[in-house]
Amino acid sequence: MFNYFSKFFYIKIYFSLAFIVLNSNLSIADAHSTFKQVEATGRSILIEGDINTSRKRALEDALYIAALTGGANIDGFSAIKSNTVINDQSIIKATNRVIDFKILSESQNKDFLTIKISAIVGNELANRNCKKRPLNITLLKGIYDVHSSVPSKLARYTPLWYKKIYEIVPKLPNVNSIDNQNKSLNELKKSNINSSFNYSALTTGLSKIQAGDYSLVPAISLSSISGSNSFVNNYLIQLELNIFRGPEFKLVSKKTYDLKIRYQLDSKFQFIKSISTLDINSIDKEVYNHLFLNISNFLNELNCQPLEGVLAVNDGKLMVDLGKKQGLRQKQIGIVKGLNIQNSMLNNSSIIVHTNEIYDNYSVLLPLNENIKLANLDNLTVEFVE
Repeated sequence: MFNYFSKFFYIKIYFSLAFIVLNSNLSIADAHSTFKQVEATGRSILIEGDINTSRKRALEDALYIAALTGGANIDGFSAIKSNTVINDQSIIKATNRVIDFKILSESQNKDFLTIKISAIVGNELANRNCKKRPLNITLLKGIYDVHSSVPSKLARYTPLWYKKIYEIVPKLPNVNSIDNQNKSLNELKKSNINSSFNYSALTTGLSKIQAGDYSLVPAISLSSISGSNSFVNNYLIQLELNIFRGPEFKLVSKKTYDLKIRYQLDSKFQFIKSISTLDINSIDKEVYNHLFLNISNFLNELNCQPLEGVLAVNDGKLMVDLGKKQGLRQKQIGIVKGLNIQNSMLNNSSIIVHTNEIYDNYSVLLPLNENIKLANLDNLTVEFVE
């Protein structure tokens, strides 16, 4: 009996796998899937005197097929009695959902109504993939601080370590940096908000921050700490990184990274203190490695942040303040939420747009559904997906 059921189990798996391979419209979705555009056709029986119901059922059929095209899970069960299969059921469940769609065509014959649609399908994980893209970062004035208890030799190196931050960032891959370390965050805020100050900002070299650009404000401090061993003088170097996004300077991330230095033995004898003091060049190298590693990791995390922009309608075109410099690509998909779509077949208020014309710092978009009024999208936020 065991062998029979084992053989039957493997036969079930074989036919399930064969079904997946043979049907090109179905695929197993995983966490790394992306949003994609598909076409699907739905049919329904014509109901005499009630064309709207027939149309709705055909559209529902098309939406279901579109969701399956994005990926499906196949499961099933069998009821067996006296070594005979008396009930065999297969269950096909879509793993993706339809985000937005448009009707391409509608036709009918004597018995059936057919609707063909173009749809965008995907899952919630698809727009969270971390992809490397250009990072435009303006380096602004930060601060460094040295506590009075720190030895003079270490204290003299603190401003040098602070300067190294501004040397490290431009060396990182995918980073386009602008050095404004002599300008503060408040000055840059004024240049982006106050139009009268903006002319002055241009003449003094302050740059305009675009929607997908970032501003970095670093800080570094050096202080003494009490360790478990009272005979050792320990010091703490603390790196703080603050990153802001767009012209509104929204704080995206703020992190601190600590590095403890066992500098010298605490002794009343100068000779013992001298021979136990750690070589300053070794400390300098250790601090540089600490800065480079953590700045790299900190900025790499920005690749996991969604690329967002604000929509605007200008001369009958739908535009967004993002472009090539921010990493947008031709035909890249964006999701716009917060729009109330009446009589929608979908249980959400999201619509799909895609890039049609891309320039350095702005792009022209088109909605998937041409029936959407562009004026309704004005001032809404679009989130682009990979």
